[in-house]
Amino acid sequence: MADNADLANEFVDAHLARSIIAATSAPFDPGVEGECDNCLTDSKRIVNGLCARCREPKKGYARG
Repeated sequence: MADNADLANEFVDAHLARSIIAATSAPFDPGVEGECDNCLTDSKRIVNGLCARCREPKKGYARG
């Protein structure tokens, strides 16, 4: 009979397996290198025409 530690370990293992599957199957747009349509700066990764600073301004990506 399994004790609480065994049950918790099985739960954690199952959760980890589901999380890995979810992370690897999530869509990812690698983007392209180019110029941002919004701020006109060159960026190594442009997604839908925008750089990281313009796509997610609240994250506080450093300018410069």
